[in-house]
Amino acid sequence: MSRCLVLIDIQNDYFSGGRMELVGMAEAAASVLARFRKEGETVVHFQHRSVRPGAGFFVPGTVGVEIDEAVVGAAELLAGDD
Repeated sequence: MSRCLVLIDIQNDYFSGGRMELVGMAEAAASVLARFRKEGETVVHFQHRSVRPGAGFFVPGTVGVEIDEAVVGAAELLAGDD
């Protein structure tokens, strides 16, 4: 049986210096992500883009909307609303 890790909204706005920082975000994502990568299992990142007027974070064209470099891998799948 194969497994897939789905990561949702692991974006810069939730990391240190972001517009909506969540404490411990990097550590929480890193532990399970490392295990999936080591075992060669599929990882999919879902990226939220807030396009409503006055949105405070995940705004297209900002650094905050990007998947954080600490978790994204070149060979992994990225899904968004584009």
